[in-house]
This record gives sequence, C-alpha cells and structure tokens, in this order.
Amino acid sequence: MTKPFALGAALLLAIIGVGFAIGAPMLLGFHAIVTGLRAASAHLIVMLATSALVSAMAKAGKQQLMQTALGLRIRFARTLAITFVTDAAFLGSPFGAAGYGVNLGLLQRAGASWTQATTVVSGDQALDLAFFAVAVPLSVVSCLGLVGGLIAPMSLPIVAGVASGAIALALVIWTSRRKLAAGAHGVLERVGLKSARPAQWRAFATNVRQQWTHLLKGPRWQLAMLLVLTTTQWLLRYGALWFILLQLGYALPPGFVVAAQALVLHAALWTGIPAGGGGGDLGLAAALGSWVPRVAVGTALILWRFATLFCPLALGALGIAALALGRAHTRRT
Repeated sequence: MTKPFALGAALLLAIIGVGFAIGAPMLLGFHAIVTGLRAASAHLIVMLATSALVSAMAKAGKQQLMQTALGLRIRFARTLAITFVTDAAFLGSPFGAAGYGVNLGLLQRAGASWTQATTVVSGDQALDLAFFAVAVPLSVVSCLGLVGGLIAPMSLPIVAGVASGAIALALVIWTSRRKLAAGAHGVLERVGLKSARPAQWRAFATNVRQQWTHLLKGPRWQLAMLLVLTTTQWLLRYGALWFILLQLGYALPPGFVVAAQALVLHAALWTGIPAGGGGGDLGLAAALGSWVPRVAVGTALILWRFATLFCPLALGALGIAALALGRAHTRRT
C-alpha cells in the first residue's frame, strides 16, 4: 500500500466515522434536534470546547511528567501538539490503532529513543487502564439502584448475548492468529524492529523494564500527580455528556452516565468505525432512552460529539500545523 493511498484511506475512514457520529443521532428526530441545537447557549458551547482543551492539556501534562522523569527535555508546547495529533489519530482510525504509532513516531522525532518512547506510551496506557479499572466498577455499583428494575427482566438475554459475543470474539482472534501475527510483523518491519536479533530484543525489553522501574520508584508526589492528571483527563472527557444532560434539564447520576459511555464506547470500537461513530451513539441513545426523551438524547449526543470528537479533531489539525511550522523553522535555522 503506497503512502498517499494509505493517507487517503485513513482520511476517508475518519470522514465516515464523523459522518456516522453526526447522522446517527439525527435518526432520533432531525427537525426537533436541529431546533434543540439552535437553542443551545453559547456558554455551553464554550464550556464544552474548554473541557476538551483542558482534558488534552491534562494528558499532555501526564506525558510531560513521564518524559522529564526519563531525562527527556521536550518543551511542553511540543508535547501538547503531539498530544493533540495523537488524540486525533486515535479518534480518526479504525479501532484507534493509529494513535500508538503516531505517538511513538512523534516522540522519537522529538528526540526520544525507542525505549523512552515505548515507556512513555505504555505508561500512558497503563495509567488509563488503572483509571477505568477503578472508575467503571465504582460507576456501575453507584447506579445499580437506577438500572436494577431494567436489568431483571432482560438479564438472561443480556448475559447470553455478552457470552456469545465473547466466545465469537475469541474464535475470531484464534482463527485469525496467523493473519494478526503477519500484520504485527509488517508493523515491526515498518518501524525497523523486525530485523532486530533476539539479543537486541532482550536489550530493548530490559531497557523498557528498567525505565518502568525508574518511574514507579520515583517520588510519591510524581505518581500522585500522574494519577490526578489521568483522572482529570478522563473525567472531563466522560463528564461532558452528564453536564450536557444536566443543562438540558435531565439530572442523571454521574456514575450511570460514565458507566454507560465506558461500556458502550469500548464495545463500539470493535465495529472498526473510527471513534465508534454510529454504534456508540445509538448504543448511548438506547442506554439513556428510559430516562431521557429521544429528541433530547439526540441533541445531547450531537453536543457530546462536539466536545469529544469534533474539538479533539480540530485540536489535532492545530497540532499538525504547529509541528509542521516548528519543523520548518528548525530547517531554516
């Protein structure tokens, strides 16, 4: 696959994802939703855009802290631009797969070694997983009373559906293991690691493990700050829908809204559509439908996509422009 073709395909997929994200909520009532959007206050729009920016800044702060601990001297402005571009890559690619490669590549271009870049990116993901491992169970427990009446009559079909889906996914992964391995080898070949000898692989793994140990044994304030920044990043991202519903007059429990987003969006990613466009929106509409009218849900989902998809993509474009300008300035000097 040539580079221009790959870029064109990626752009097309991103456009499809955005199109589904816009179109799916409109199925709940086009004219009424447009009327609701027109009634949305400028204050709400500014608040949502600000939340997207601050969420990205919290993620950039998290990466900056890890980079500094590993001896990397990258200006925060560049780290922020890298974060903008990385988030856009996650949202604009199938399964969010491009985000990891983009983050690794941009960190390496900024002066990081492969081991440093891998430690930062994997550390970022580990912190995110730690947040969701705590936040999702707490959110589910906090809203059991709200959804208890709905779960009882549907528990058997839901359990059967989830179990069947898990078994089907396991079978697909097992039967496609050779293709997945071939794809992984192709990625490694592109980044120059496939030809590495076993000794080089062992040295690479040892270096990453040492840097992880260095991060974990750092000052307590450093780990605490990483956790605070991670929590800020995701609470702003996942709290946007709750805030929108509150502004529309529907005060649902925050735990329910967070749990619904976490479960629905992670399931929607498996559709392969960037940002889970369409699937995630309709899934959330179904989850909220027992408490919020369809038209209000549609309006809320468009505003939610503005905060969690359109703003990050716009910030990604700004990040690309900033990195390009910085690279051009470096060449001139």
